Amino acid sequence: MTAFIRPSLILRMDLDERLFNDECVSDIKRSYSYVAPSLVQAHKPVDGQRPENVMRFMIKLHRAYWDKSDEAAQRLWEGVMPKWLHSMFSKVSNTITAANNVRAENGQPAFPYHWLELEFGDNALIAVKTGSDSSFPADGVDMVERVRDLMNAGALGQDIACVRIPSRASYEAQLAAAEQAQAEAAAVAAEQGESAGQASDQAEPASAAAEQAVDTAEAQAEVADAAEPAFAIPDLPAFDVDYGTWGIEHADGTVREFDAAAGAFS
Repeated sequence: MTAFIRPSLILRMDLDERLFNDECVSDIKRSYSYVAPSLVQAHKPVDGQRPENVMRFMIKLHRAYWDKSDEAAQRLWEGVMPKWLHSMFSKVSNTITAANNVRAENGQPAFPYHWLELEFGDNALIAVKTGSDSSFPADGVDMVERVRDLMNAGALGQDIACVRIPSRASYEAQLAAAEQAQAEAAAVAAEQGESAGQASDQAEPASAAAEQAVDTAEAQAEVADAAEPAFAIPDLPAFDVDYGTWGIEHADGTVREFDAAAGAFS
């Protein structure tokens, strides 16, 4: 019987207002039209500097499915949700890649989604950090299963507004470490470049043709810079996110960190 039951899905994109415009909204709705209806809205910058775009899966299933102690609900979950989530994650991930490939062909930077939110009606809201290319974690469905198990067992407490994987504090620490590593690598590269430059100074001067090529490239770069929008999407370092520390967020703004491996609060 569960073979004929499917959840319905609405995608809601919540974008940094500095990246929000009519063309962007049109592109998003066109790109995701074959996956699900899309709603696009804007919010003020989270921290006044770095943009944060969020894609939310608004999942509807007009039958009970979250309570594991309900046998019918558990059968429905097992028969429908994992397979459906795998399918939707794959479709949306492929769509993000395809849309960004088109942007690249048009000389535009990739449009990032920084968090994937999964809204299971009134049962739970789960936020998962996407990869540097906006990809969903390969084990995303396993994370959802684990959250459901722990919530049903009462291990995450009560009155939960959102389970964030990883916690904001954990992610920011990881990002800071990646930015530090990137800065150190850039410093090393700069030193190596200076050494190479000193060596080239002792070589023959560049030809007139080479100098003209450099001048032309610089002129093109100036034109490209002038064509860029007032706000450019920051290029964050790529790194593998550690999802081990969760943030259990409550409506009053309090957050408790949960060690997923230990199955206990930190």
